[in-house]
Amino acid sequence: MINFKLLLIGCALLTGAAAAQDIAVSKIANNSNDFAYYGQTGGIAAYSVGTTSCNVGNVTVAWGNSQGDPPVIASNMYKIQDGRMEQLGYTWLKPGFCAVNENSCGSCQGTPCSSLGIGCADTYGSGLNDGAGGVGKFRVNPVTGLWPSSWGAGPTGPSQIRGRLQMPANELADPSVTYFCETEYLSHHDSMAGNVRNNSSWIEARWTNSNINSLTTTGPIHMMDPAVYAWKHFHPDVMIEEIELTDEGGAGVHGYLFVASKATALTSGGYRYDYCVQNFNSDDSVGSFNVPGNCNPSNVFFRDVDHHSGSPWDNTDWTLNQTGGGLDWSTQTFAQNADANAIRWGTVFTFSFEADAQPGVAQATLGLFKSGGSRNATVFVPSSNCCSGGDITAYCSSTMNSASIIGAVLGASGSTNVADQNLSLDAHDLPLNKWSYFLMSRNQAFVPLFGGSQGNLCVGAPQIRFSGNVLNTGPGDLTFSPDFNNLPQNQMFQPGDTWNFQLWFRDNFTAPTSNTTNGVSVTFCQ
Repeated sequence: MINFKLLLIGCALLTGAAAAQDIAVSKIANNSNDFAYYGQTGGIAAYSVGTTSCNVGNVTVAWGNSQGDPPVIASNMYKIQDGRMEQLGYTWLKPGFCAVNENSCGSCQGTPCSSLGIGCADTYGSGLNDGAGGVGKFRVNPVTGLWPSSWGAGPTGPSQIRGRLQMPANELADPSVTYFCETEYLSHHDSMAGNVRNNSSWIEARWTNSNINSLTTTGPIHMMDPAVYAWKHFHPDVMIEEIELTDEGGAGVHGYLFVASKATALTSGGYRYDYCVQNFNSDDSVGSFNVPGNCNPSNVFFRDVDHHSGSPWDNTDWTLNQTGGGLDWSTQTFAQNADANAIRWGTVFTFSFEADAQPGVAQATLGLFKSGGSRNATVFVPSSNCCSGGDITAYCSSTMNSASIIGAVLGASGSTNVADQNLSLDAHDLPLNKWSYFLMSRNQAFVPLFGGSQGNLCVGAPQIRFSGNVLNTGPGDLTFSPDFNNLPQNQMFQPGDTWNFQLWFRDNFTAPTSNTTNGVSVTFCQ
């Protein structure tokens, strides 16, 4: 189904404006199953995808012949796994030809097929959008939409996959992963009218029964937004900043970059910081990405997307320079290699690392590849409370209680940085509506059935009780955040300390008595 709400928004943007062309993508894979699968070679699976475009402007759009260059069509596939977005692959370009002027996205004012009429649609099935007969992205100026009079050589490589939507087969058809497809149209007429920003749409995709040759879409199409907005759709805590490269292609003809970021709390403590940089249509491209205030990062991650089928653009991973000022990823400069692995148009690079500190915000810096300039974007970064060596570990064991045969389970989350004062102790599988309180100690122990209890004592002597914080187990789950400034017996958490925690609770298992959770050990970073 076409999202007419967004279609009307696109039209409304032109109200009162000068005559203008404006293309929007209204269908991807016919909003159903118009994907073609061509097989695998060397672990790479190849597809093509059908598309429908609409002219939501108030002037016809050139579609070839004497009317002017037709648009080119690019399709991309992405995944979101464990909350992080990555690009899986892209197609070579399909040049448009002979717009059929369908009446599927409004009141079509039909024209000859050398142009797309106002309110009219044009569809290419997956067979026609087959990149095996396509054109490399490197031949198009994405900010102006211009392409040369001769396309040059076609794609090369194994016949099954050349030019097509190429993706690593071992990353596909995983039911635990969210996939989505994005399609972008570039048109010289549309670009010169200043309306290119809304020329891409995306839709969720999945493989039926985890069958790699059965790719379909699910849910509605999300018109007029690039891929990073899919990340925000599935994870609302994603922050996005749009960067307009004003007049990059001439007066009123802009390039667009998008920088998205997300901070995810880890169950083991600390946070993972993920970033996606999307080059929507900039010819300048992006050659470096700097994130300040890294706070002793670990598990540093980088993901680009491979160019293929004879593209001259390089695939060398970016170099990481880790300094006191942050993390700085970069490729070669334009002077060193004009075909270096910059973030080219229609691609997304992903950057990631983990740190102990809670998130704050700061300015990341994007280095522009061809011009040598730079732009800033507001992103999530670790706050200034940096430290290293923190750890959260479960230990010991719990016993059966009146609510659970596996016993009550205790975990911890939040920051291991004392300065953040953010530690959460989370217990579940507890009996209902029983009184309880936490114990802590610098030492560990294992004392079965201690003091008439039916549980195991996991904290060693001397035990310190949070007796001033008596809690009710309520529905069988509870969360407790110790007040770092008001700990029992005037204790203090210090950087580098290790403290062990356990919940004691009343129970009615066979007779009124008590029980305990497992233990959790927290080492505060320093």
